[in-house]
Amino acid sequence: MRVPQPKVEKPPLPGELPTVPWTTDEVAAAKAACETALKGLTLEYEPLEPIKQGLCGAPAPILLKSIGSDPKVTIDPAATVRCSVAHGLAAWLEKSVQPEAKARFGSPVVTLHDAASYSCRNRNGAAVGLLSEHALANAFDVSEFVFESGLRITVAEAWPKVVSPPLPTPKPPEKDAKSETAATSPTSKPSGSNSSEVTKAEAPAAEPHPAPPPVAEEPKHDPTSSFVRKVHDDACKTFGTILGPDADAAHKTHFHLDMKERRHSSFCQ
Repeated sequence: MRVPQPKVEKPPLPGELPTVPWTTDEVAAAKAACETALKGLTLEYEPLEPIKQGLCGAPAPILLKSIGSDPKVTIDPAATVRCSVAHGLAAWLEKSVQPEAKARFGSPVVTLHDAASYSCRNRNGAAVGLLSEHALANAFDVSEFVFESGLRITVAEAWPKVVSPPLPTPKPPEKDAKSETAATSPTSKPSGSNSSEVTKAEAPAAEPHPAPPPVAEEPKHDPTSSFVRKVHDDACKTFGTILGPDADAAHKTHFHLDMKERRHSSFCQ
């Protein structure tokens, strides 16, 4: 007789937990901080109503459509983020992305592909675990850079690949020193022979020097690879957390950029 197994209750997802609306003071403070963060920036955006869904949401989110004017960088599709994320993206574009784009390719970036912005979920979409910064509208994932010239650089294709070392060359079979000596030396020492010469003939052959270990080849220079690596590393100066293809399998195709404050410095992978 099969014993019935107890039913395992799945833990609730972040959006399934009880929702406590933002207070009037929280919304007012967030809007004031938003105005400060966006002051002096050229942006195309739409203010959104406060979002509150279980543990997720933001008191003063915006729908970010573009950044800058010369050039204008379109966010495709438009991203639901906090104003601090828009401020960080504007600074990153101005200080790193556009200078690197013009220096390497002679053309500015005109579109950032939005792989993810606001999403009510745990980190990496796990059933349990820590809340994602995406759930707080505090993160932006970029997967592609589109240039005014028409050039398109995707993170998945351009990220520097690891070059494996060549396989070692198999060694030829070693000869048996004793059998070789027996084949080239008489079985008995002739009378009057020089004993020192016999000793040399009977001595085993010296061991050959071991071959040096294989060394990985240096990857060939690729301007698209150096571009994505440079703007990824520069993002560490602006954002609190930066995750790229070297971080884990969940970030093989994009950069995750968020404004989570850290005690000492950015978390950059």
